[in-house]
Parts: sequence; structure tokens; C-alpha cells
Amino acid sequence: MNPGEGVEINVVESKLSRVTFYFPMRFLIFALSLVSCVLAPAQSGPRVILAGDSTVANYPKPPKDRPNMAGWGQMLSEFLPQATVINHARSGASTKSFRSLGLWDKVIAEKPDYVLIQFGHNDQPGKGERTTDPKGEYRDNLRQFINEVRAAGGKPVLVTSVARRVYVDGQLTSTLGPYVEAMKAVGAETQVPVIDLHDRSFAFFRQMGEKFGVAYGASETDRTHFNKEGARMMARLVAEGLVREVPEIREQVQLLPQPPAGLPYQVKLETVTSGYDGKTCWVHPRAGAIPGPTPTVVMTMQKLLLTGSDIFFALNDVRTDDLGKTWSKITPYDETLGRRNKPDGIIVAACDFTPKWHAKSGKLLGTGHTVHYQNDKVMHDQRRGTSYAVYDEKARTWSAWATLEMPDEAKFFNSGAGCVQRFDLENGDILLPVYFKGQGEKYYSVTVLRCSFDGQTLKYLGQGNDVKLASGRGVYEPSLTRYQGKFYLTLRNDTAAYVTTSDDGLHFGPIQPWQFEDGSELGNYNTQQHWVSHNKGLYLVYNRRGLNNDHIVRHRAPLVMAQVNPETLKVIRATERILVPERGVRLGNFAITEVSENETWVTVAEWMQNMSPNYIVTPDNAFGADNSVYAARILWKE
Repeated sequence: MNPGEGVEINVVESKLSRVTFYFPMRFLIFALSLVSCVLAPAQSGPRVILAGDSTVANYPKPPKDRPNMAGWGQMLSEFLPQATVINHARSGASTKSFRSLGLWDKVIAEKPDYVLIQFGHNDQPGKGERTTDPKGEYRDNLRQFINEVRAAGGKPVLVTSVARRVYVDGQLTSTLGPYVEAMKAVGAETQVPVIDLHDRSFAFFRQMGEKFGVAYGASETDRTHFNKEGARMMARLVAEGLVREVPEIREQVQLLPQPPAGLPYQVKLETVTSGYDGKTCWVHPRAGAIPGPTPTVVMTMQKLLLTGSDIFFALNDVRTDDLGKTWSKITPYDETLGRRNKPDGIIVAACDFTPKWHAKSGKLLGTGHTVHYQNDKVMHDQRRGTSYAVYDEKARTWSAWATLEMPDEAKFFNSGAGCVQRFDLENGDILLPVYFKGQGEKYYSVTVLRCSFDGQTLKYLGQGNDVKLASGRGVYEPSLTRYQGKFYLTLRNDTAAYVTTSDDGLHFGPIQPWQFEDGSELGNYNTQQHWVSHNKGLYLVYNRRGLNNDHIVRHRAPLVMAQVNPETLKVIRATERILVPERGVRLGNFAITEVSENETWVTVAEWMQNMSPNYIVTPDNAFGADNSVYAARILWKE
């Protein structure tokens, strides 16, 4: 081309029209020379080309009435950081019009390694000349796309159309069924991978409900297109589909951020058990380690009735003698760690149980608290106390749970050590944090008990000061540790998490909210935090808002860990890494196990209850959550 000739550049694309400008060639050469200075180097991974409609397309200049509008193709590169992702999707396109507009020729000209193809929205009836028959022309068009991608040396991947968020009387309805089934049929016929984005997105928005579906929309009335958060979530579903359906690209997909460089540990995530019937789920998996050349780890957990709120059954345990390579069968303890009947149909149970090795007695001691039920509902007017039980290593069984005798003070009417992290002193005394309130009182307070334990009986010896906060439900679920001679206590509150310190482990100073080093709030609220104390540093394990997790109840997933500055009590953001990723459900009520000097575990389960209106997570949920019980093994580097 001569320098004086014009070059056609498409700079605006909306619906089925485009605006074309002509620039002198000499201006284009100058402009491209400037662009070449700022473009990132070409990626070394595969070339992934996208063909689709408005739900896939890029929106560098979104409509004024939908300023945050985005397609999932616009976000896909976040999950394929080493790939070159080129998005030719066009608003309003169908399998027919995408070719007639010349867009398909551009896809093939890209010399693709993979082509992701999503059409259906505009192939439906009522779209004029764009409409195709799902039993005929639509399938033929898909077959032709597939053949031409293969002829060009690429691999086609079909993506069923993302679900619209149309609710009738609160129930999500599907409007794309014939085209979804047609695409699946063509995929099976031609042996092409199919990412079922429609079913996954439908399951997601069905579970989350209409209010959340609207929150992910490009506007309050747009039930087809997405804002950036919604588009990112759909891109994540596509990326997860690539992992499942296209094994050879699996290594290119990055679903989690890379951990910070230079951390003094590695994490190996193990699944202890999985499986879900939609009626009950395992919760409270917490483990204690029995020392030895290869420590034995005993993990307790219990079933939760999904139709209720905090309705727990008997404690069970599972054991490993080879650091998680193999696990025993799950053993129930209905007789010793189960529910007990009281008059008037009242049931009392032990729950929120945490085992920990007690070195002085050579016993595994578990502590928690009691809860009363009537007609499968928690009774808040009944006295609650700290429960405990002892593991018999030789018999491989647990003693019957007992209750710690407390001073006869009115303030301890509702008290317990549920979900807490205790600290054992060298002389065998136990510093056991508890939270409590008097009958009818609004706020929980926290204190640390000093207890003795002789291998059979836990006894109260004394207590420290009361830690209080007149906010929400007060402070509760405390966790205690010692680091370099100083004691640290972290506390749950409804709106924030708090921390305080002590020289003796009993008497604590004023509390302060958890923050990052820059002074911004940690973002943890209405859930627990626990400590990892090691000679490599002091760490906090927690979850928080701000991790693309607005769809998770109280932002209780993923589970992350970061180092704490012990002087300022601030979390060092640059050290934060994910220990257990989220799969659309919360990761609640976890625990820390000091297995050895070289290994620390964080144990947690997928809690299969969600926010209203659909309280119970269905087995066919969008992310494949199946009540997995995890052990995140933190392996300390030498």
C-alpha cells in the first residue's frame, strides 16, 4: 500500500452497525509506532479467539445508560494470563449474521489455537434475518464453524449461551433451552468440547435469587447483559469449564492469584472427604495431632441439618497415621459425643468442638460448648456451658462429653468455648478463652480462663479480665496464641474483627479493629479468625470482603492467611495468600492444628447453606461444591 492511501479502522461497534474512519497511511504508521511503545509483549501461551454475541463482547466505551457494562470475553484474560485472548464477539450477532458481517473470517485469520463459540441469544425467534432454527440452520452453522476451525489448525470449543436472569414469581426461568440442547447435540456429534455456561450460570442465579441477579446486571432492568462483576463471574465459569472440558489447556488457566514470592512455606491442599445429599452436611472439621515420629492426626466433625439454623448431630472422627495420605473411615460417637435427651422434648448436644494435644498429660483434649434444641430449633433461654472430652489413643475412642464447672455467677449463664483456640502453658495449665453473657443480656464478653487438666477432668482455676464491646452482639469466638513471649487475642464481632494483647495471657488491654498496614480495614466481619504462630512469624487465618466474593454469605470464603506485624498488630497485605479457594459456598468454622515444627494444618468444610431466598445449596450448584472437607497443609521451609 502506498503512503498516501487510506486504511479502514473499526473504532466503534454497536449492535449490528459500525462506524468507520479513514486515516492517511503516514498518520497510521506514526500512530502504530507510538502504540508499539506501550503494548505489552506478546504472550507465550496459546491464541484463544472468541466468537459470540453481546454477552461475550468487549465494551471499551459502554453505553451511557449502562456505564459498567461488560461481556465475559472482556474478562477472560484475567483467568488466562499467559494466553493471547482476542475477542471478535459482536453485540447482536447470531450464527448467521456473525458470518455475513465478515467477523468469522477475522476469527479464522487470527490463526487460532482455540476458538470459543457462544451463540443463541440472537438466533432465537423475533430477531429478524438473524433468527435460525435450532433443529436445522443453527446446527448447520455450528458444524461449519467447527469444520473451518479444524481446517485452520485450531480446536473449536462450544459454549452454551449464558442464562438470562428472568424471574417469574421469584423463580428463574430459561428462555434458551432449544439452542442449548442443539449445541450440546452438535458437540457430541462432532466430538467437540462443550462448556455448559448456560446450566452453570442458571444454577448460580437460581441459587442466589432475583435480587442478586439484578445486582450483577448492566442496569436494574437489563436481565441479559452484565456489569463488570457479573461478567467476571461468567468468565470464571468459562475458565472452570476449560479446566473440566479441555484438559490440554488446563495449565494455562489461573483461577487463583499467584501467591506472593518469598513466603517461608508452601501449601498442599488435601480433600479429606467429599459428597453431598442436599439434606445434611459436614461442619466443624477440627483436628488434634498426637506427637510421634509421624504424628497421628485425629479430626472431629459433625453433621448439620440444612433445614434449620445451627442444628448439629453427634460428633464423629476420622484419623490419619501418614499425614493425610490415607484416612480411616468416619466413626460416629452417638453414645459418648452424641445428643442427650432431657424432659419436655429438650435435647442437648456438644458442638463447635476443637481437639488439641495436651503435652503435660499426654492426652488429646477437645473443648467446645453445649446447645439446647426443641423441635429442631435452638433454645436461647437454656443455660450453656463449655463441653469437653478426652481421646483414648489405645482404644481409639472418646470419653463421654462433660461440662466444665464454672463459678456460680449470673454472667456465665450463657458461656462456652465453642470455636476458640486455646493455649497450653509449660506447667500444664490451660489458658482457655470463653465468651459469655448473662440471661437476657444483649452483648457477649470474652475472658480467658486458667484451667487444670489431669488427663481426665478439666477444672476451673481462675480467670482474667472481661473484654467488652457494646456493638452488635458484642465480642465472641476468641482465639489465643503466644508469640515471642507475648499473648495475642483475636475476637469476632458482627461488623469487624478485633485484636488485643497481654503479657500474662489473662489480662488484656483495649481492643482495636484489625487493619492492613496502610490503615485500611481488614474486611473480616461476623466470622472467626485464628492464629498460626511459628518461628517463621505470626500469622492470621481469616476471610474478608474484597476478594470477588460478594456472592458468598458474609464473605466467608476463600480462606486466606497473612503475616501480622506483632508490634503494630497490622496485617501485612503483601503476604496474603489463599489457603482454601471458594466454590460458591462459605468456608466457615475452621481450625488450626500444629502437627509438627515443620507442618501446620488449617481444616475447614464447605458449608452448604446460602443466603435467602434459597437457603439450601443444591447438589447441582454452579461451582461443583460438594461439602468437601479440606486440610490445607502448611509446609514450612527450612
